Formats: sequence, structure tokens, C-alpha cells
Amino acid sequence: MLGGNPRRNHILSRWIYKLAVGVVLAFLFIGTAPSMLCAQEDGFGLHGANDQVISDLASLGLPENSTLIEVSDRSPFQVAGHHPSSTSSDSRQWHLLPDGLLWDPYLAGPHESRMSLVIHQRTDDHQGYFWDSTLGGRVGLLRYGTDGSRGAQGWQWDLEGGVITRLNLEEAEDVESMDFRFGTLITMADGPWSAKFGYFHISSHVGDEYLLRNPTHVRVNYVTESLITGVSYQKSDALRLYGEAALAVKASGGAKPWQFQTGAEFIPPVTVAKKGGPFAAMNIDIREAVGFHPTFTLQTGWQWQGQQSGRRFRAGFQYLNGYTPQFSFFEDKEQSIGTGIWFDY
Repeated sequence: MLGGNPRRNHILSRWIYKLAVGVVLAFLFIGTAPSMLCAQEDGFGLHGANDQVISDLASLGLPENSTLIEVSDRSPFQVAGHHPSSTSSDSRQWHLLPDGLLWDPYLAGPHESRMSLVIHQRTDDHQGYFWDSTLGGRVGLLRYGTDGSRGAQGWQWDLEGGVITRLNLEEAEDVESMDFRFGTLITMADGPWSAKFGYFHISSHVGDEYLLRNPTHVRVNYVTESLITGVSYQKSDALRLYGEAALAVKASGGAKPWQFQTGAEFIPPVTVAKKGGPFAAMNIDIREAVGFHPTFTLQTGWQWQGQQSGRRFRAGFQYLNGYTPQFSFFEDKEQSIGTGIWFDY
């Protein structure tokens, strides 16, 4: 991955160091937070304190069989006010601003609305070191279905948005380009199946610094207004398969109507939540704008998922081969390898 250019090697080493520091700090937080939240028997002695509290309640005229929430060392996430089960009710009801999602974002999808940072080296004709960051997310507005952030069933209305930015690490971290995404989805989950239908907007913009360095560059006004539908199947506890189709009802700047995505994700069940576990994912992006030639994105690494929130943090490696996910340069072929972190709501 490292070439013979000392300046490039210095830049890459510096940014890998920053990323590694961030990952180590996240590891430390994930490893220590549960023990900070959960009182252990040999620490605060809450187990033995329950009898005393019951006695005190009786002296106040309350029944001695009053229910107390006891902190147990069986699960580091079982704290007062929370329950090990992620779904609190099997009955379907209306939920305003529900917890969690019924349709999970693609782990290796380069245009998913999430929080992420990937430092990578391009090995194609546009060689160099780059920093791709995504600032965004997707949240639920309204649900008719079961409660809970994980394993819920029913229908949900989601709102998503994000900006996918590329910085050039060899040019004082100049902004190369940005893709803005906004959309809304109606999602459904029933057993191992989930589906979505909705709309999303994408508009691409070239960075001012890039234009100053390349005054002869002709800007492409790549914009799409698309309808989208997709289906996902949880084949087993570890394996998920998915596919989607998007039809742009309005397109400009070289964009064409059709775009397809398909892929697979492998996440083995985790026995100890705070330790996390491995993951592997592949996404295939097929767009009419580049003659339906596929772009492959592969990721692998380590992941942690909140037992109550369902949110997922990942760290690992990424390989991309095909066409660039930065649509201001959508006709450029790209091959890159790098390391990154990802956070999904």
C-alpha cells in the first residue's frame, strides 16, 4: 500500500496514526462503559442493600413485597430501567419517534446516510491518498408495529440525510468533491423479510480548492431525483442478503435513470456484547450512467452493537474496485484500499 514517495508515506502515516488513536479510544470506552454503568456485587454491594431498602420501605408504611430493580452481574447491559430483551411488546401499536430501524443500512454501501471516515490510497490513474467522510444518518419518525429497537415488526416512516465528502490528503486536505443526499422511506419488517419504498435526492458538487488547482475543469451538475424500492432477507442469524432498484424521475449532468444495488453481509452472533465480533460485507453498485458496469465494495473488520439502541460501531478495512462513488467524477474508474470507522443509527 505504501509507495516510494516519502511525502506520501509521511501523510499516510500521520492520518493512520490519528485514525488508530480514535479507534483505541473507542475500544477503551466500549470496554469500560458497561462496568461503569453496572454496579458489581463486590463494588457497591447493591445485592445486600436490597433487604435494608425493603425494611426502610416497610417503616414508611409501604408493603415489604415492593418490587425493586436489582442490578445483576449476569449482563453488563442490564441496568435499572432497561431490559435484556430489545422488544418490549409483541402487540402492534403507533409509536412516535420510535427507537431503531426496520430496514438496516448496507454495511458496505458507499452512499448510505451514516457517520464514517475512510482513509484510502487510490491505485488507479488518479493515484494518491484521500479521506472520505460521511456526516449524516437515518432515523424513524413514525411506526405502526411492535416496540423496541431490534427485531421489531411492522411499518415505519424514516427520514435520512447526509453529505459524503472527499478530501485530498496530499493537497493540504483540500475538498475534492461532495455528494449531498436527502430522502424519505417507508420500511417494513416481517420475520426474516424487510422491504423499503421511498424517494431520495442526490446532488454533487466540486470543491472550490479543486477548481482553483484545476481551472480548466468543466463542472458536471450531477443531480438525481429517484424513486427506490428494495428487499432484504435475513437467511440466518449471521447472513443477510439484499437487493434494490432506483429509478431517477429527474436526472441531469450525465446521470441516467437506473441504478441497482445488491450485496451480502455476514455478522456472526456475538456471545459477549462488549467484546464485539467480526463482520464482512460486500456491496455491488450497478448504474446506467456508467454502462451498467459494476462497482464492488468489500469491507471486513470488527463491530459492536448496542444491546438496547441497536446502533452499530465498526472498524476495519475497505477495498473498492469499479467507478468512483464521488458523482462529480462519476465516469472515473477507481481502485482503492484503505481503513476506516463507521457508525450506524
